Amino acid sequence: MKKKMVSNLKDKKFTKLSKKEIVLISLYQSGGNKKRVHTEEVSHRAFQINRDLFSWKLKKFKNFPDITQAYKTLTHLSEEKKVFGTKNEDPNKDGWILTDQGLSFCKNDLAEFIDIKKNKSNPQQHEKSYLISIKQSKFYKEWNSNNEKKLNERTIYDVADILKVLTSNTPRLIEKFYETKTFANELNENVHEFLKYIEGKHNDLFNEERRKEALNKSKKLLKKVL
Repeated sequence: MKKKMVSNLKDKKFTKLSKKEIVLISLYQSGGNKKRVHTEEVSHRAFQINRDLFSWKLKKFKNFPDITQAYKTLTHLSEEKKVFGTKNEDPNKDGWILTDQGLSFCKNDLAEFIDIKKNKSNPQQHEKSYLISIKQSKFYKEWNSNNEKKLNERTIYDVADILKVLTSNTPRLIEKFYETKTFANELNENVHEFLKYIEGKHNDLFNEERRKEALNKSKKLLKKVL
């Protein structure tokens, strides 16, 4: 199936696409519309689409993907607020996910190059369970019933609780929030609207500057690599 997909991509006008567009397509098709995708996965898929742009430069190494090309492009896309994530030597901390803006760009500007229906397939059980747990929370129910009195009593501790993250780990809290927001944008419109409400209420924490701070803490580990 993968070989067929790559062949179909080459049949289209992929040679006219920019590095950023190819990386966005690669991230989307690797599942970045619902989960974090490792930098190497994005790099490999981008390499399958356009070897000239994402391979090593020397002719004898042209058959090898150059992860640096994908990483630099992901970094530029992060600055444009289309993706969120980081490259990390720890595989469990490495990964990228599309933001609302990036997801919208893929669906509106790159729709002919991606299989939206395939990537918006039935969620897995753990994905369903996660969304259900949010919808069953008292916090969500208060928002859904527009209970302003109760909502005004909710704090960032309640946000951390539904996201299953400790408030003391601020970078992870911010990262998990935006991962969940993108995830919900694909799978559950109501939960996505609920998270947008939280984002507006706690915009001192969930904003672009704090988001960058969370990423920069992870990026300190990359100086040795780059």
